[in-house]
Amino acid sequence: MKRHAYFFRIGEFSLINDAVFAGLRSEFPKLEWRTVDVERDIVGRDPGLRVRATAEAVLRYGSRIAADRRPPRDFFPRLPSVIESVRGWVEKNVDPDETAFIFQTQSLFDARHPQLPHFLYTDHTYLANLRYPQPKPLLPVPGAWRQMERDLYARADCNFVSSGFAAESLREDYAVPGDRIEVVFSGCNVAGGVSDAMTRRGRVVLFIGVDWERKGGPELVAAFRQIRSAIPDAELWIVGCSPVVDEPGVRILGRIPPEKVAECYQTADVFCLPSRMDPSASVLAEAAAYELPVVATPVGGNIERVLDGVTGYLCEPDALAGRLIELLRDDALRIGMGRAGSRMAQERFTWEAVCGRMAASMRRTLES
Repeated sequence: MKRHAYFFRIGEFSLINDAVFAGLRSEFPKLEWRTVDVERDIVGRDPGLRVRATAEAVLRYGSRIAADRRPPRDFFPRLPSVIESVRGWVEKNVDPDETAFIFQTQSLFDARHPQLPHFLYTDHTYLANLRYPQPKPLLPVPGAWRQMERDLYARADCNFVSSGFAAESLREDYAVPGDRIEVVFSGCNVAGGVSDAMTRRGRVVLFIGVDWERKGGPELVAAFRQIRSAIPDAELWIVGCSPVVDEPGVRILGRIPPEKVAECYQTADVFCLPSRMDPSASVLAEAAAYELPVVATPVGGNIERVLDGVTGYLCEPDALAGRLIELLRDDALRIGMGRAGSRMAQERFTWEAVCGRMAASMRRTLES
């Protein structure tokens, strides 16, 4: 009988879960992989728990649910009832004699088993939210959840993270030893070929993001007004969300299929994401992979996904317009940075490379 490996997740996690699961399954083909979605397979299959969790979520986070128009299930992982249910499920269903290890993505729950190696891959921590230049108040979570998170990091055999920003938080905010943290980065979720850079006209700025304000959309629109004054036929394409913006040259594309997103990458000239907070935006690496120079703010994991002056520019919002105008007007600079970005993305930001790094570390742990 094949030994098992458990993969715990919640939903899509920005398309990361499917990519990591496929990559690790390829790295450990002799194991029988079992995937467990906390919301679907644990909360969703217990009607009583789902009712209690919904009521608790509304009681604790009702104002946030209403303000952000988010469903109560988005807050399930932060509830004590769900924390205990995950632990109970692991104890009841995971046989340590038949299981090689447990792997989980995100640090919103604890799927550890005391007799098994445990590996975690995450892009953020709760306290990392305080490390941004303009931090927002922390989401009020129960003390039991905060203790769960600390225990999770402290006891994981390895905490794989997608950025040095997250690694720094683990070391300094949670006192996790450096030898139990490994920066493995993240991959690209939209793959495809690169169009001929010489056919790009130097007119289109591309923005891709679901959370318009957190991703710096309003700041980009303000910068785009200056761009239009200098380059009257410039365009700003907004993908992933549909903000109310009525400006000349702005195209709201909203949520579109992955193949259409790929076409935007291929057709645009410059990519811009002036995030206020961002642990590790995959779109920065995706844009680079499509030979787009990238302009972003120096927050979170952005500094590892944009090499300032090499693959694009890192700058504060008040400098966006100048950098974007520079790139739109200079074909040679734009093409050179785009090619440098593509090389960086191929070397560092593919899911094959990310999963390979994790698998190598996991094998060392399992062999020891």
